[in-house]
Amino acid sequence: MIYLTHYSHRSTEDTTVIDDIPWPQQVHMLPDTLNRIKSGMVYPPHRLVDSLDLSKTKAFMDDNTSQKTGFIFAAGSQNWAGASGRYDRNPEAQLHYECKLPFLTLTNIYAGRIASILGIGDYVSTDASACASSLKVLMEVQNLINNFGFDRVVVLTVEDSINNSTLEFFGEAQACLTLEDDKKIAPSAFDDTNYGFHVGQGAAIAVFDKKATNPHAVLHGAYTAAELNDNPLGQREDGMGYQKAILGALEVAKMQPDSVKLVKTHGTGTKVNNVAEKSALLATLQDFVATSYKPRIGHTVAASGLLETCLLLDDLK
Repeated sequence: MIYLTHYSHRSTEDTTVIDDIPWPQQVHMLPDTLNRIKSGMVYPPHRLVDSLDLSKTKAFMDDNTSQKTGFIFAAGSQNWAGASGRYDRNPEAQLHYECKLPFLTLTNIYAGRIASILGIGDYVSTDASACASSLKVLMEVQNLINNFGFDRVVVLTVEDSINNSTLEFFGEAQACLTLEDDKKIAPSAFDDTNYGFHVGQGAAIAVFDKKATNPHAVLHGAYTAAELNDNPLGQREDGMGYQKAILGALEVAKMQPDSVKLVKTHGTGTKVNNVAEKSALLATLQDFVATSYKPRIGHTVAASGLLETCLLLDDLK
């Protein structure tokens, strides 16, 4: 068995600025974001990780020791901060960049840094497969613990969707970029009229153990799948990829479809994704409730899978 023994998360939940982290929509326009900077520009993803307070995770791990520990960093891309590093050429300028090391924006280097902070030296890896990342890596967690003798695996995921490259893509997808847009459109994954998602920021860290006395949850099975399609997002309306992933996870978990009572959908609110998820769920499961967190926190890209699962666990409590 694999147990979720510790987790922490931060995400866009309201419309204020907390600890210089922009939350959420009003800062997605670049000039407004820059105007809000007080103490010098630091990449929002780094601030998000800091806000998780990794010292609490480290203290939990020290109090609950395990022999063989792995670490996985899940991000949306190899350049996870969404911008190249900036050198501080003029500290007296209005925009004083505190973050001056470009390699801190690379997933593999950053993963090693965080693993060192947590004292993990047995295994370090990254996954950069867009918004599938932080749930896709649970298959690796499963593999390390069940097949390679690991006692514990720590997963960190963080994403900032306000970077220019992401906004360019989301702009083409007609994502909501301002609070005014949200108020007018009210995007929802379950509304045929007000489709379309908004973007957000978020981070989550979770500890998975082979043994536990009082876990938050049990990981019964994880599975990832792909599908063949020639559209840019690779999604078929019949939900073939989703169906393969659901059925694969059920097989690994040795569970029947009727045992699933609650589904946290990806729920981006886009027409293609809505149709694909609905088709797959109705084709594979029987009596269940489905929900989506993106109307509440926005699309946090790579962080969304694990982060929203943590929110779901909070709500179930």
